[in-house]
Amino acid sequence: MNRWVTLVLLGILGALGTPHVADAGCGCAKPPPFRAAIRPSVAWPTETITLFNDNLVNGVTYNVRFRSSVAHSVVWTKGTADNTHKDLADGQVRPRLTVAVPPLPPGPCRITIWGQNLKAFSIDDQDFTVTAPPIVLHQFGETIDQPGYQAGVGRDGTVYLAFDLSQVSDATSFYGAAIGLPVAFGAGDVIMYNDQGFTMQMLAATSPNQFSITAGDTVMSDVLGYWRHEFATYKQQHQQLHDFALDQDPNWHMDGTYHVNHDKIVVAISASTGGGHLARGVTPPFELVVVSAANTTGITGISGSSGATGGAGGGADDTSDDDGSLGELPGALGAGTLLPK
Repeated sequence: MNRWVTLVLLGILGALGTPHVADAGCGCAKPPPFRAAIRPSVAWPTETITLFNDNLVNGVTYNVRFRSSVAHSVVWTKGTADNTHKDLADGQVRPRLTVAVPPLPPGPCRITIWGQNLKAFSIDDQDFTVTAPPIVLHQFGETIDQPGYQAGVGRDGTVYLAFDLSQVSDATSFYGAAIGLPVAFGAGDVIMYNDQGFTMQMLAATSPNQFSITAGDTVMSDVLGYWRHEFATYKQQHQQLHDFALDQDPNWHMDGTYHVNHDKIVVAISASTGGGHLARGVTPPFELVVVSAANTTGITGISGSSGATGGAGGGADDTSDDDGSLGELPGALGAGTLLPK
């Protein structure tokens, strides 16, 4: 990483690190996610996703087709439906199918579920995006530098960056920037989700002392600063208190309330390139830099106004409503044939 970039980020860290009390949402006190056909709407290869549909039959194994809309690559996998788990949206038991995302390039992805000799249902690519695996962050001072990084961009031009905060328990400040991807954004352009589909943070609706946005230049993106309060208390409660212990379904506590996971966070940014949004699919390679520092009191800074220009993301069109057929399966399995369990 260039020395001047390091100095810029460290300078921002020092200038914006003045102690101010910040009020952050915490623990499992989050509004439930909305009912949806798929949750989460953004994931990475090997991550588990859940598909909901009333036509799923308990105990039946279905063939699941993933099609990358921009790269046009197709991967088949399988999953067995069950109707024994509660939906986080409202606590009602619903038929569902859980599968791991197969190896796919980043970008919008259409999912089609086949079974019982017919197509069962489809998830449109505007509702699901594949992105890069999470970057592991820490609670101590460090600079993470990832040259050649590429993230998934949804059909609407939103870019998704995933982070693993499972090793972060103490209050910590993070500052991130993209070198070689000079995009701009405002507070209203940034939303954070977890790997269950919960909305974890909307910067436009949060305390201004919890985040900062500093303008970039022709080489570097705007710099996003974010303060994460301590999670040692949250972790201790889940380890020591019976009511907060996880049920057999890890999405729920023993007392019947839902559990909110804070370990895997996806930062969704509707960034402006100056002439519109990023092209859907995958970002150009850039150097992702994240600077962290222990910080018990929050940060201060100016939250930027929206840099988004609106409109859908660019990029090559794909063939819409492409659900394939069971004839695509390995070994030329005929229609109605399910992969063995």
